Amino acid sequence: MKDKELINGMVRQGDVLVVPSKNATGDEQKRDADGSLTLARGEVTGHRHRFIGDGVALLDSPKVKVRHLTVVAPIALLHEEHKEIRVSPGRYDLPSQYEYTPSELTRVAD
Repeated sequence: MKDKELINGMVRQGDVLVVPSKNATGDEQKRDADGSLTLARGEVTGHRHRFIGDGVALLDSPKVKVRHLTVVAPIALLHEEHKEIRVSPGRYDLPSQYEYTPSELTRVAD
């Protein structure tokens, strides 16, 4: 489909940033009850940045406070309020996103 582009490299969808990485290690995270793999959930709306289907794993490395993603086959990153983005196979980091104001630094909430 024309508007669903396969992307190599860095991907941003709202508050989620997916960055290519050479490392992707950690403990595999469980999927949601509906089988989808959620990267972030909106605190107000409950909407999810998620993958549906196999071929993708979310890994948590608590020692280095980084989450990783491994993608085996092209897969769509979905969210109710954003355009679908197709992510290419590879290894990725999922760095936490922060907002800066002169008085404080806060983690972004969807």
